[in-house]
Amino acid sequence: MIDTAALGIRRAYSIQKAKYFPLPDYNVSSGTQVEVTIYGKTLNESYMHILYDHQDLDLQTVFLLDRIQKGLPIDKEGADRLHGKRLVEGRLTSLYLSASAAKSIDESASYIKNKGFDDKYYKDLIVECLNQYGKAKKKEVRELLWDKLPDALSDAPKEHKVSNLPAVLKKNNVIDTDSPNQQRSYWTLRQ
Repeated sequence: MIDTAALGIRRAYSIQKAKYFPLPDYNVSSGTQVEVTIYGKTLNESYMHILYDHQDLDLQTVFLLDRIQKGLPIDKEGADRLHGKRLVEGRLTSLYLSASAAKSIDESASYIKNKGFDDKYYKDLIVECLNQYGKAKKKEVRELLWDKLPDALSDAPKEHKVSNLPAVLKKNNVIDTDSPNQQRSYWTLRQ
């Protein structure tokens, strides 16, 4: 793997990049041995298509994209670099393909699931539910919104969004609760 010019790792990366395969993984945790994993197949179609559509990407950018496809963390500088090239979107802890990259690989549905919708869509869902059924428990509002929220969000941010959206509607005098007791109250439309 390592040739006399010490370019073995770079060469292995370049070969895998040219084949649109994931980059090799090197494990040096034992301290005395190097374990190399070379992939002979595609792990993520999105990654493969980005490499195909953007053949001018430098090896460092490809390395960062490879880490994202494998679910490995990258630093803020790397995330900023990928954001600047419009290859990814999302927060540092949950990056995903950008819309322009997703369009080039026909993954717009996956993009929408990661990106989600604007808050107006979720608020309209709550209002429509209350319009149709008259009232809804907070648990029912949670069930209504949960699977429509972005896949890129973990459970804690989803919980925050589910509790925040009705609170904003209440503050804007669109909905209200029918009881001061939060555990027994229902959300209702304001008259």
